[in-house]
Amino acid sequence: MWRSVLPPLFSLSPAVLFLLQLPDCAATQEAHWEDYKYGRQGSDKKPFCSWKCILFTLQWPGGFCQSLDKGNLCLIPQSINNWTIHGLWPYRAMNCCSCWPMFHSDIQELEAELTEHWPSFLKTKSSFHFCSRKSDHE
Repeated sequence: MWRSVLPPLFSLSPAVLFLLQLPDCAATQEAHWEDYKYGRQGSDKKPFCSWKCILFTLQWPGGFCQSLDKGNLCLIPQSINNWTIHGLWPYRAMNCCSCWPMFHSDIQELEAELTEHWPSFLKTKSSFHFCSRKSDHE
């Protein structure tokens, strides 16, 4: 079994994250929770992304390659011999914007783990490109 920072990171719910705030933020915590609960943000209370769950999917490398129309597009690295991450998608994401882009510098510290557990099997795409697209909510 692999140990990683990824599972705890993905398993924290927004409710738990509110509990992790500093004590001096407690006064506004209830207001933030109401905004989250009803899909509002800021003082103008415009709706924002309403998803509350993330769909985590795995893939079997050989099955992924067989699903492609052209098998020659696929390359499974020798080090991969187990299930890998296929994607993370917000469940029932509605009215989400693309204002949260993912940059390579954002995940640079995790690059080795992502390459191992979230690789791209497409010869034409890097692992970073694959994981950044599979975490989009489009």
